[in-house]
Amino acid sequence: MPLIRKIIDVGKTSKGVILPRTWLRLLEARHGRVKAVTMEVNSKLTIRPILKEADKDRKQTSCK
Repeated sequence: MPLIRKIIDVGKTSKGVILPRTWLRLLEARHGRVKAVTMEVNSKLTIRPILKEADKDRKQTSCK
């Protein structure tokens, strides 16, 4: 069952989607701090977290 979120006005030219704090807390408890999100727009909109820990791992891997 999909979860429905409202689209709100943010300033004059932007829109936003509010994520519940509990969702972020759950992600952070399991995977580490959420640094930002990515958005993929095709026939559907997909929003995924960018985790701070994953970013560290990616930097370490690219330096080897």
